[in-house]
Amino acid sequence: NYTMRGQLDGENAVGLQILMTPGSNALDTSSAVRATMERLQAKFPEGIEYKIAYDPTVFVRASLQSVAVTLLEAILLVVIVVVLFLQSWRASIIPLIAVPVSLVGTFAVMHMFGFSLNTLSLFGLVLSIGIV
Repeated sequence: NYTMRGQLDGENAVGLQILMTPGSNALDTSSAVRATMERLQAKFPEGIEYKIAYDPTVFVRASLQSVAVTLLEAILLVVIVVVLFLQSWRASIIPLIAVPVSLVGTFAVMHMFGFSLNTLSLFGLVLSIGIV
C-alpha cells in the first residue's frame, strides 16, 4: 500500500510490526528480534540504520526485576521475624528451610500443570512467603 507514509523523529522511516504467536515468550521474542536486527544491519545500505521505537518488554523486564527484589525482601523479613519470635537459631532452622522448599515445590507444581511465570503468579509467590 503506497498511501502510507512513515516518520520517526522527523525523518522518513519504514515501520515494521512484530506480532507474537499465542503462547510465545515476549522476552525471548524481543531478544531474537534484536539479535536478528543486529545481524541484518551489516547488510543495510550506507546511511540506513534501524531503531526500535516501542518495546513492551522493557516494562516486563522492570516488573520481573521488581518482583525478584520484593521476593528477596520478603524472605529476609520472614527470616528476621522467625528468629525474633523463636529467639533461637536452632529453633528457626526448620521454618527457614520450609520457605525455599515451598518455593521450589510451587515452581515444580506450576511447571507440571503447564503454568507460566507471569507477574501475577510471582506476586502470589511473594504473598505465600508470608503465609509459610
